[in-house]
Amino acid sequence: MSSEEMLYAQGAKIWVPHAELVWESATLEESYRKGAGFLKICTESGRLKEVKLKADGSDLPPLRNPAILVGQNDLTTLSYLHEPGVLHNLRVRFCERQIIYTYCGIILVAINPYAEMPLYGPSIIRAYRGHAMGDLEPHIFALAEEAYTKLERENCNLSIIVSGESGAGKTVSAKYAMRYFAAVGGSESETQVERKVLASSPIMEAFGNAKTTRNDNSSRFGKFTKLLFRNQMGVMYLQGATMHTYLLEKSRVVYQAQGERNYHIFYQLCAARSKYPELVLDHQDKFQFLNMGGAPEIERVSDVEQFNETVQAMTVLGFSIQQIADIVKILAGILHLGNIQVSKKFNEGSEEEDTDSCDIFHNDIHLQITGDLLRVSAEDLRRWLLMRKIESVNEYVLIPNSIEAAQAARDALAKHIYAKLFQYIVGVLNKSLHNGSKQCSFIGVLDIYGFETFEVNSFEQFCINYANEKLQQQFNQHVFKLEQEEYLKEGITWTMIDFYDNQPCIDLIESRLGVLDLLDEECRMPKGSDESWAGKLIGKCSKFPHFEKPRFGSTSFFIKHFSDTVEYDVNGFLEKNRDTVSKELTQVLSESNMSLVKQVMTLEEIDTLGVDPAKSSTLGGRVVISAGRKQQGNDTRRRVVPSKQHRKTVGSQFQESLASLISTLHATTPHYVRCIKPNDDKVAFKWETAKIIQQLRACGVLETVRISAAGFPSRWLYPDFYMRYQLLVYRSKLDKNDMKLSCRNIVMKWIQDEDKYRFGNTQIFFRAGQVAFLEQVRANLRKKYITIVQSVVRRFIYRRKFLRVQIVINGIQRHARGFLARQRVQKMREARAGLILSKYARGWLCRRRYLRLRHSISGIQTYARGMLARRKFHAMRDHYRAVQIQRFVRGALARRAYQKRRRNIIICQAAIRRFLARRKFKRMKAEAKTISHMENKYMGLENKIISMQQRIDELNRDNSNLKHKTSEISVLKMKLELKKTLEAEFKNVKAACQDKDKLIEALNKQLEAERDEKMQLLEENGHAQEEWLSQKQTWRQENEELRRQIDEIIDMAKNAEVSQRNQEDRMLAEIDNRELNEAYQRAIKDKEVIENENYMLKEELSRLTAGNFSLHGRKASNASSQNEDDVGYASAKNTLDINRPPDLLSKNYSYNDSTSLVVKLRAILEEEKQKHKNLQEQYIKLASRHKPTEDSFRPACRLTGRGP
Repeated sequence: MSSEEMLYAQGAKIWVPHAELVWESATLEESYRKGAGFLKICTESGRLKEVKLKADGSDLPPLRNPAILVGQNDLTTLSYLHEPGVLHNLRVRFCERQIIYTYCGIILVAINPYAEMPLYGPSIIRAYRGHAMGDLEPHIFALAEEAYTKLERENCNLSIIVSGESGAGKTVSAKYAMRYFAAVGGSESETQVERKVLASSPIMEAFGNAKTTRNDNSSRFGKFTKLLFRNQMGVMYLQGATMHTYLLEKSRVVYQAQGERNYHIFYQLCAARSKYPELVLDHQDKFQFLNMGGAPEIERVSDVEQFNETVQAMTVLGFSIQQIADIVKILAGILHLGNIQVSKKFNEGSEEEDTDSCDIFHNDIHLQITGDLLRVSAEDLRRWLLMRKIESVNEYVLIPNSIEAAQAARDALAKHIYAKLFQYIVGVLNKSLHNGSKQCSFIGVLDIYGFETFEVNSFEQFCINYANEKLQQQFNQHVFKLEQEEYLKEGITWTMIDFYDNQPCIDLIESRLGVLDLLDEECRMPKGSDESWAGKLIGKCSKFPHFEKPRFGSTSFFIKHFSDTVEYDVNGFLEKNRDTVSKELTQVLSESNMSLVKQVMTLEEIDTLGVDPAKSSTLGGRVVISAGRKQQGNDTRRRVVPSKQHRKTVGSQFQESLASLISTLHATTPHYVRCIKPNDDKVAFKWETAKIIQQLRACGVLETVRISAAGFPSRWLYPDFYMRYQLLVYRSKLDKNDMKLSCRNIVMKWIQDEDKYRFGNTQIFFRAGQVAFLEQVRANLRKKYITIVQSVVRRFIYRRKFLRVQIVINGIQRHARGFLARQRVQKMREARAGLILSKYARGWLCRRRYLRLRHSISGIQTYARGMLARRKFHAMRDHYRAVQIQRFVRGALARRAYQKRRRNIIICQAAIRRFLARRKFKRMKAEAKTISHMENKYMGLENKIISMQQRIDELNRDNSNLKHKTSEISVLKMKLELKKTLEAEFKNVKAACQDKDKLIEALNKQLEAERDEKMQLLEENGHAQEEWLSQKQTWRQENEELRRQIDEIIDMAKNAEVSQRNQEDRMLAEIDNRELNEAYQRAIKDKEVIENENYMLKEELSRLTAGNFSLHGRKASNASSQNEDDVGYASAKNTLDINRPPDLLSKNYSYNDSTSLVVKLRAILEEEKQKHKNLQEQYIKLASRHKPTEDSFRPACRLTGRGP
């Protein structure tokens, strides 16, 4: 039986092609026979089908790997190295085990999970530190640790190449690799360096990343970061870093496809526009450069927070506040530049449109803002957007631009400014990251774009795929070199492995008369066009096997890349390759008054890979592409404006930059990370086979598998091989002391073809499929031996079981018969004895049951009666104590309420009696006055009295309205609530309400009496002239008595203030412990009490000072000097002016906002305290006046009582 027949036996698992799944698992229904033309299989979905085969069996379907090899960490350890085996192993690890990392030889395959994974914390870093690659599960940290260990051991330069298509996770993988190096290569004294290295990521992502249809954070440039290390006592410490960038996608600044965004920094700046009002920014939808894609938002990402993070990172990396402010001004200037409107221009004197020229309005707001932000002349900017200058030998000609040409010049200028700004930022980063010390060695992390193919592929995709061709060639050469070194180390003979060489494709692109050469030649032609270049390509490059011309048309061409055939559209190739911008526009920017704009526009483009960052004065990083231009001496800073004939194109610069990068990679030991995008929907752990297999082909994973399969991919150490396959030969041919000889005997017995294996120094090397063949032989032998052993063991077991059963049955029968006879006799004896025993037992049981029941009932009754008696006694005792407590409490409360009520009644009686006495005194004094005397003495006051009367009438009307609006609604309501509270405390609600109503009525009558008194005083002023002199001495004595009364009032006010303060303290203490509703009620009541006391004090002062003015101020010598606002009549202004806090009058409080209510009530209490303080100060002033009279006190007190 041949090895094919053994492997393709019935029940074997194979792979068959599938239209949607790419590969589908199936099982053989019949064994394969050599020469058969078909195979009967049953697919995994249960469908039976036949697979046609060639007669020689060369197209047999691939076999599935044994179950023991499924889910391996390293794809090259699979026995069957083919496309479906690799795909199935990755799917099992990713979907079933949710493991995103897998080795493929020297490659780390990383599949984007689109979910947060707890794999990158400090504990994980410590776990991988010091472990060799393969000791733990595959991880980006394991690859980084392998590189760092090699750096420490050999002190050589290394590189990590991260590639993959957009959205595969390249940027994140590179970020975590740099984080690992910063963690293991740092020290406590160098935390600032590590922080700067990690802080560069947010800046580069903001200025170089954008949202695409495939990725929300896609890097639109290539980046090679060198992490610089120095050796200190055998330990490598991180000392800095440098960054080199390639092929920034400048066209994204002015154009975005549907569903895409511009660079993140523009949207971040618009979101944070409130911080920079001088930029005159608006929502992002208002700017032409930002609203093309129609997708300005990114889910679960805040542009404001990202902007703050970017600014913070720039601060960490050495950007000054002025530099950051100038950078945002340049960014805002780019946005406003895109909004400059280019309009049609008409011929003078007619309405005919001039198609060869255009116009920009002088008052275009965005033109003016752009000029102000960039600090350039808006008129010069407008001029050179509308015109272009063509130079000849001795003169130049100005030619107007059409609308399309002007818009193209505007867009080219915007792209040029952003590219230069990006170059400047990278330069500042390099200057900050590199401390200038002597470089020992470095680890480079290359975050490069993967192979791209779209429906429409342009110049950017051509350059990207060209770079991937070069990197794939370098990768193939490195993999072949490692395989060769492994074979030489093991000392086995080997033959040249045939692998795919993409040098012909590279020659098509970069050789003489190749694609780039013809493109540069066409760019130098005065009338070169994309169509003519396409024609030259078809004529010159058809000889290359990797070039194909289109079947229809001549505006595209095909190139057969290593992963796929790509069609390129020639439209725009020449323009993007030239990358021209008007020299006059750049000159306008170079003359800017902003130093940063001038500095940015004079930057030179150099190849930072070939220049020492410490010596370069151009601030490092190349932005658009890293050109291979050689600089001599100090000419790197010299500003050079090359002519059109000698200026290098983008393609040639990128070719030189790529050659420099490849040279750098060849000089290092590379490690590879291939990032895979599992689906386009960004769904966590969703597997799309067709998309993944295309990426595996494009990133070189399958090529690695093919190279490994072409050699000896399966490798076993001698001890491991011996332990697993020792049963394949007889024991006589095994020797534990010489495992190599034993393994040789095993292999030579079952594998006849010597080309299928090699014996190395420490390992056995097998061709693809040989390990699976040995596994199949081992399984068959184990099945055969197990079957023989099982047959012998089963015969022995069943015979012994039969003999045991026979002996047991005979013994059982003998003992059973005797047992039955004895049992029958025993039953007869037991029946007789049972009758006798049951008679006595029943009697004894009944007596015992009765005695136990009686004893239990007696005990229960005893405890129950005692419990009930004790419970009744405790209830009676508690009731008695409660009655005694209530009696004493009620007595204390009644006495306290009685004392309080009695004190309040005495105060009210005293106030009323004092009020009645004063009113009687004033009435008697008014009767003693005569009108004629007052008219002679106070001439000229009649008009003032009339005006004051009008003012009093107005105040009366205002007070009347205030009484209806505030007194009836607010004051009376709060007083009524206070009375209700007093009624509840004294259990006499009705009597308290009546007392308060009487008090209110008395106060109203008092107000009316005061109004009548003032009118009578004005009418009877003449009657006081005759009795003035006789009453003067009496009034002086009365004033002394009034002063004594005022002192008593001040003492009462002080006592009231002390009691009020104590009451407020109690109220604030109760607010913290009681519910907010109770606090609200208590605060309202306390405030009402304070208002009433203030009101009573104002009334007392008004009555006491009513007559002082006539004695102190109404003299003939100064009567004429009084104006219409004489203070002597000011008391009439505030007679009925009752100040109420507007918050209590106009705002209804809600229990829902109880917290704010308590705060406001506390503020009102503080306001009332201030009023008391003002009253006290006024009393002191009145008491200190020289010879005070009753009339002199009255206006001052009324002015003091006036509200604010």
